[in-house]
Amino acid sequence: MLFLRQHLKPDQCSDDPNILESYSLDETGVYKSIPCAVVFPESTADVSLILKCCNGDKISVTPRGAGAGLAANSVPDTGGLLMIFSRMSKILRIDSQNGIVTVQPGCIVDVLKQEVRKEGWFYPVDPASSGTSMIGGHVNTNASGPFTYKYGSTRRYVMALEAVLADGTIIRTGSRTEKNSTGYSLTQLLCGSEGTLAVITEISLKLLPPPRLSSTALVSYATLEDGLNAILCLRTSSIDIAAIEWMERDAIEVVAQYEGEYGIELEPECACRLWIEIEANDAEALERELYALGDVLANVPSLNILIADEEATRQRIWKVRRVIGHAVRQYSVYREVDTVVPVSNMVRLIHTIKEIGNRMKFRTLCYGHAGNGNIHVNVLRESMNDRQWAGILTDGVEALLKEVVQLDGVLSAEHGIGLLNRPFMPLQFDAAEIALMRRIKTAFDPNGILNPGKVIP
Repeated sequence: MLFLRQHLKPDQCSDDPNILESYSLDETGVYKSIPCAVVFPESTADVSLILKCCNGDKISVTPRGAGAGLAANSVPDTGGLLMIFSRMSKILRIDSQNGIVTVQPGCIVDVLKQEVRKEGWFYPVDPASSGTSMIGGHVNTNASGPFTYKYGSTRRYVMALEAVLADGTIIRTGSRTEKNSTGYSLTQLLCGSEGTLAVITEISLKLLPPPRLSSTALVSYATLEDGLNAILCLRTSSIDIAAIEWMERDAIEVVAQYEGEYGIELEPECACRLWIEIEANDAEALERELYALGDVLANVPSLNILIADEEATRQRIWKVRRVIGHAVRQYSVYREVDTVVPVSNMVRLIHTIKEIGNRMKFRTLCYGHAGNGNIHVNVLRESMNDRQWAGILTDGVEALLKEVVQLDGVLSAEHGIGLLNRPFMPLQFDAAEIALMRRIKTAFDPNGILNPGKVIP
């Protein structure tokens, strides 16, 4: 710490107990760990200096953005130094000719989206946290959101990276070209690595032309099976669908308690709803897409179909889906399980989740990006005592994830592994695969100082 104080500005380092306490949690809320010190780099050179110093003394370093992660990705495992990127938040350049933006990792994602929109471009990755989360966190977890159905996750847009290795070496990966078949893709390896291989300091992202017109359909179903089966029909259509979101009734009811209204009144017999976003380049094309949507939806019985073109109505409809995380947090302590299975297995997954909950005596709220098979399962604590809740966090979550893997799914669709899901990695990966991951980690970080305790069991 003394060395860092000598080489950084006075306000870039702190071991003040109150400051350390304020960074001891992330949005997960399950793990709490107080770092020994926090540091606020302002440049790549700062990051290199800090890592070189810590690597020599074998001091662990945990990179942190906004702390918006949902898998304890940025909570220190055992003290060490917490590296916070709030001061590396600049948009360095927008290349309007090539549709590329280069940005520092601490840039808030909504700020990035707004600035590129001013230049006539569109960055599509749009998780619920985009108003507070930082682009570095998105890259480190390969974040996604509702519009992943059409546009894909963060990884699809990462063209090039600047990063710093554990020993302070600065590397550049990828390129600003649209095609690249040169060597191993270190860019893709770092994307989703949760800061365990290198510390990302600069990101170049591909941009798209913005969609011109959008319409939102809100469809209610009397059974969970009808709602999920409708998704299978939508996926085989040629309609320009940007998002397919799903919520079961219990989750919608929790939002209604939080918001004081449903947005759009919930039918008494409704078991679930779909949110479907349609895009088109002009009004005539949008009308054709909506007629086609009606034809597809007619294949599965529904209670009601509402089509919204006006922006205010569309925002009211989408708000119910977007605030679910905040609503559940107000309702009960919970543990989110970020499940994803092939879309054809979703009905079986939901039924099994409910069966496990009934057997082990816990309740769940289910919703998510069902167009991709990504269902967020919120396991509720409600009135459980500490012992009961601890058992559910281990045995209950393991039972859910075992079923996910048996249904050809994976442990996390978009939140990452972090501390939260690390114990369950052997459910998905065999010993040879985990050993290979360890060798990759060692090649990048021989002393194991970068975000230790994450990802690899």
